Amino acid sequence: MQMEVTPRQKAKILEPEGFSVADVLEERARKMEKRRKRVRTRAALLAVAAREIEQVGYDSLTMDHLANAAGMVRGTLYLYYHSRADIVKAVLRKYWALMRIHRPRGGGLSLKESIHRANTYSVLLAAKNPRLLEAREILLREDPEVAARMATVNRLWSERIISDLTRRGLMPHVNEGYSFLRLKTRAVINMSDTLLSDVHRLSGWDDKEGPIDLDLVIQVMDDLWYRSLYLVASNEN
Repeated sequence: MQMEVTPRQKAKILEPEGFSVADVLEERARKMEKRRKRVRTRAALLAVAAREIEQVGYDSLTMDHLANAAGMVRGTLYLYYHSRADIVKAVLRKYWALMRIHRPRGGGLSLKESIHRANTYSVLLAAKNPRLLEAREILLREDPEVAARMATVNRLWSERIISDLTRRGLMPHVNEGYSFLRLKTRAVINMSDTLLSDVHRLSGWDDKEGPIDLDLVIQVMDDLWYRSLYLVASNEN
């Protein structure tokens, strides 16, 4: 028997909160006092790096800068991380792990509500970690490891969407079948990624309209996902 979702519960489900990676890592570092020194130091360095990325950006980040912010000599920093890219990649791995952990869950929502909840979460994440995503875009072009990891994240995301379409009976009736839908889903994900990576740069994008409203970004994302995948699939069926 399916439990009925109350209006209050639905409101909570529909309002997922994004998170700041810097805030989460700083909180974790504070709880490491009983761990081994090396573990504590690594956690503290990740927290410092996450905060400094958001404050100065990847281009202005240096190993000297990180060592000073962490209150250690540069040589000690190199015992843990070999380069600026190395420590930023470690922060990104934490970001991807936290993204999965905090991904909104819970049923009782309509199709459009589910899409809206997922997009709200994604946009809030981008808004709270803008310079980390900017660093990710730089490393995607420069580092094969980051590019491969991002491809894996998007592949898993695509598979979840296809599973959801299958569960809803919305697989399109086309000759290409699964291959067609997988490629189309990846295209929508790539368009969404482009928009999300630009969220922090969109403020003030149009002098006539003023600073962009995050609700507008979410609305665009909702329309993109619904019309490109779910509405089209529904019409084809």
